[in-house]
Amino acid sequence: MLACGVVENVDHILFGCAISTCVWGCFKEALGRDRAPSCMADSLGVWLPLRCKDYDLKLFHFSMVAWALWTNRNKMMIEKIFPTSPIDVLYKSDLFFLQKWRILLCKADRGKLEVTRERRKTWVSDFVEFRCSRPPIVEFF
Repeated sequence: MLACGVVENVDHILFGCAISTCVWGCFKEALGRDRAPSCMADSLGVWLPLRCKDYDLKLFHFSMVAWALWTNRNKMMIEKIFPTSPIDVLYKSDLFFLQKWRILLCKADRGKLEVTRERRKTWVSDFVEFRCSRPPIVEFF
């Protein structure tokens, strides 16, 4: 069982959990994709079809987010450490995965990765600033 009370499987951890849904939604917005993946089959069939343009870069992005979500799951289940926000998982994917593993990409893809990384960082910063600047929610009851 996961912390959210459902049976643990790859699709739930990477796509169905509230944290993963938010992370993919943020990632989708930051990269200008039309939608977020909903399951592994959707990811491989729609987000990462073989021989698509920039396949290596898209696979790298997918792997980066999946790794961050998986390590987040392990932190929650094994170490009982929970993120304060899904944005923490996005930062983790950038710091621990993208910066260390981008060397595996060819030089041209590294340049493209930096462009998408800057877009993601800008989107996340704008989102966090917006979230912090909005007025507190008024109780309706």
